[in-house]
Amino acid sequence: MADLTRRAFELADYYRTPVMILGDGMMGQMMEPVVFPEMINPDTLPEKDWALGGASGRPSRIIRSLLLDPAVEEEHNWKLARKYEMITRKEVDYESYLLDDANLVMVAYGTAARIAKGAINMVREAGLKVGMLRPRTLWPFPSKVLNDIGRVVRHVLVFEMSTGQMIEDVRLALEGRSNVHFYGRPGGIIPNPEEVARVISSHYLRFDIAK
Repeated sequence: MADLTRRAFELADYYRTPVMILGDGMMGQMMEPVVFPEMINPDTLPEKDWALGGASGRPSRIIRSLLLDPAVEEEHNWKLARKYEMITRKEVDYESYLLDDANLVMVAYGTAARIAKGAINMVREAGLKVGMLRPRTLWPFPSKVLNDIGRVVRHVLVFEMSTGQMIEDVRLALEGRSNVHFYGRPGGIIPNPEEVARVISSHYLRFDIAK
């Protein structure tokens, strides 16, 4: 969360667009050591040609969202569309974990991803080839990576500490290439790695994933 907060500020400043940081209740209550990145000297940052810092010695700058000329408005919308396309292309962020030989891939984020990683380590010891894709950005979503996974993996297990907020994104990204399964707990009781490991093992048996 410490790293993502700084990254979110940098992205918001660079693209001049709101960036939302999504966390869950467990992250909001836990404490653990963090290592902060090196401090930035504000004097070393490039000057922003849009900043409103006084117009002494230069023409005034105006930031506005009301565009009354239809042609100007359309061009502005195309400019925004190009910016969103660039964000989608450049700012996808994710973690891949033990995907090289996996025949079952879990998709999880936040605290659920940490729990899933512990469960994967357990079932790996039992010989089950399971990996994980952890989206760090929910938009842009790592759709292409997941689509590539679907070309070689028949089963994807979405694990969330919710009732399934990410299932639709995963299905859209896979384009029907893989079977999508879900396991979630909707808050209150936090699942542990042992519980999730049992779920993974049951999927292996039920869908004969080893073959």
